[in-house]
Amino acid sequence: MKKTAIVTGASRGFGRGIAHVLASEGQYKVFATARNKAALDNLKREVDELGCNGEIVPVALDQNNDNEVIKFSEEIMEGDTKIDLLVNSAYQGLIAMTPHFGKRFWERPISVYDDHMNVGVRSSYVMSKLIVPNMIQYNGGLILQISSYGGFFYFCDVGYGVAHAAMDLSLIHISEPTRQAEISYAVV
Repeated sequence: MKKTAIVTGASRGFGRGIAHVLASEGQYKVFATARNKAALDNLKREVDELGCNGEIVPVALDQNNDNEVIKFSEEIMEGDTKIDLLVNSAYQGLIAMTPHFGKRFWERPISVYDDHMNVGVRSSYVMSKLIVPNMIQYNGGLILQISSYGGFFYFCDVGYGVAHAAMDLSLIHISEPTRQAEISYAVV
């Protein structure tokens, strides 16, 4: 039986690479989510051309839109789909802060901080909240949080550091109430 994964932020960066490897080498069925549907379609095409047993299912999804995320999770749960792996990789902070490199935090718009927190910290919480009941139902799974060393030491922006520290810590707090459910958690 093929394992199933959800990878957020799968249009580029770590998310894209993880989705590609899971499908092409791990033979997973990967629900690859991101806002950029064209990039997800290219990822699917690349994996399909390899002729492997894995599969990319491209899903255009804005992690900033709770209604879209809820609808996505409900559609997956309608069948008897067991989610074996959730990779929370979506992160908007880098895009938001790039135009402001070289500026000190008080010279940057407040919205840059919000972008670090909303698609990253909050979106990882929301997706985990929606997928954990499936993992409890099937008595197991893994939640992988993509983070950064910047959560421990200053790296380029206050929002960046705070967001990554929060992502790391939130996974600890998410794991505590589910200890008996055979769900594993990791931060990378």
